[in-house]
Amino acid sequence: MALTEKDRKQLLMLLIVLAVGGSAAFWFLWREPKAQQAQELQAEVDSLQARVDSAKADLARGTVEQLTERMAVYERSLGLMRRLVPAGNEVPQLIDDIASRAALRGVNIVDFAPQQPEPGGMFQIFRYKLGVFGRYDQVGEFLSDVASLPRIMVPYDIAIVPAQEQQQKLYGDTTGALLQVTFMLRTFVKPSMAGGTSESP
Repeated sequence: MALTEKDRKQLLMLLIVLAVGGSAAFWFLWREPKAQQAQELQAEVDSLQARVDSAKADLARGTVEQLTERMAVYERSLGLMRRLVPAGNEVPQLIDDIASRAALRGVNIVDFAPQQPEPGGMFQIFRYKLGVFGRYDQVGEFLSDVASLPRIMVPYDIAIVPAQEQQQKLYGDTTGALLQVTFMLRTFVKPSMAGGTSESP
């Protein structure tokens, strides 16, 4: 049964309300924990580095086998921390990860603009502005995927509006459910030297 104009407007309003509610939930459930996680990871990276140095100094007090095993454990943990907060800003890999997630979820990326890096206390902060088109569930899954990638990336300042009629035709959407979503993406980089900054490739 065909929807009346009034029903279509009500459905569109419902989708917008759901989208706004979803983005608010995403903000509180993902962004805040990720920022806290970044701080905890930095403390863990520094702690692990100190343990590696300490293990080397303990060589005279223990067997070579024990120390070798401990060193391997610490180095694996340190490697994991460096994947989450790398010591370099690998932009090509970052773009590839985001693009592959977008393709998987059926979301079209129309804007990817690097912003000026921000110096941080323990990290250098890199920001990117993104614009995508997709349906509500596709965009939600895409943002969830991005926030779940091994490297810490925090989406924020999410704006969701219905796509214009011309854009709906361009992307072949006949349901009126296509959304235009813009957001900022923040990621963290550990400077390669104490007191230094990492360079973008």
